[in-house]
Amino acid sequence: MTLQTPNDEILEQAALYALGLLQGQEKEAFEKLVAEGCTTCQAVKDFQKVASLLGTAAIPVPPPSSLRATLLKRIAAEKGARQQESMAKPAGPLEETGLTFIRSVDNLWKEILPGILLKPLFLDKAHGRMTALARMAPHSRYAPHKHTAPEEFYVLEGTCFIGGQLLHEGDYHRAEVGTVHHETSTENGCLMLMIFSPNNEMLEVPA
Repeated sequence: MTLQTPNDEILEQAALYALGLLQGQEKEAFEKLVAEGCTTCQAVKDFQKVASLLGTAAIPVPPPSSLRATLLKRIAAEKGARQQESMAKPAGPLEETGLTFIRSVDNLWKEILPGILLKPLFLDKAHGRMTALARMAPHSRYAPHKHTAPEEFYVLEGTCFIGGQLLHEGDYHRAEVGTVHHETSTENGCLMLMIFSPNNEMLEVPA
């Protein structure tokens, strides 16, 4: 029987063995050493005793009553963020799926003139018409132009003066081929859904 006092390396291995963390050849070598009956046996037993008490050493502390609600709220928020991220991804090209999706979070806005932003939604190449959202800042105006294709407006927010009429939220306007919009302007700003031709004839060079 080996009666030598275990060194630091053996004690470290004993601790890992007691915790079930010693693997492979190291585990086999250590178990052989233990079987020889050296004082390491006692070290292993001591560490195993400590390991068995780890689970009961901490004093149970009841969680605060708000913890469950907090965790559920955080889980719901993370789930919602993942769903929004998934929804923001386009379904695929129109030619492949027959379906086109553009989300409100898609950053497609472009400033075409000072104070006027355009968010293209769809370009009908066959008919030379585009569907888009247009946002006009207060006191902005669009230059006079002649229509090479029918043009349609639906006011979603604010007011817009166009075709000699003041349009409010919910109002619709259509201009046929050959007609002219001498002034398109807004005092308070507006958001409109438009179907128009990108190739309209400009009657005035935009400022």
